[in-house]
Amino acid sequence: MPPQVKKTLSDEEILRLARVRVSESAAATFTQVSLDTQLSVDRGVIWMIHFIEFFFQNVELLGEVAAAGNEQIVCQITRESKTGIVTGNDSDVVQMEKIFASRSAAIGTDAGPLWLEGSGIRRYDFTVPLPYAAQNIYAGILGTDASAAHTVDIRIGYTIRQVTDQFFFRVASALIG
Repeated sequence: MPPQVKKTLSDEEILRLARVRVSESAAATFTQVSLDTQLSVDRGVIWMIHFIEFFFQNVELLGEVAAAGNEQIVCQITRESKTGIVTGNDSDVVQMEKIFASRSAAIGTDAGPLWLEGSGIRRYDFTVPLPYAAQNIYAGILGTDASAAHTVDIRIGYTIRQVTDQFFFRVASALIG
């Protein structure tokens, strides 16, 4: 009988989770935090991002929208530090999510139905993993016309890939835009 070979998993086969929480410092104030990815050309590794999940807390506060009003919470993951919410066309955007509620003006009354769809958790899967080679990744949040400061928890599912210096620089250069 041949001896059994114990197979060990490589870094490319192990899914890791990076977690980050960002809370507005005050209601309707853009707030950003950074997460150290520990990536560098010296280590010769990059992240291959497989999914990003956003879990919004205090979403029930959006149910207080008055007639002709709206409220929204926007969260973004970017490659570079930002001073506010950017457009989805910004080359630094990795992923964005927005939840909102609005109510049209009612003639003579504030009454009327208001529906807010969502489970609180929004997940984005990348069929082809997204290469990431920057030292930090940034998470920002902004609630507009919201009645309280909001918080979002983010999970990033990634694997680590060993790369050559040339490949690392090619990925880093391509991500700069």
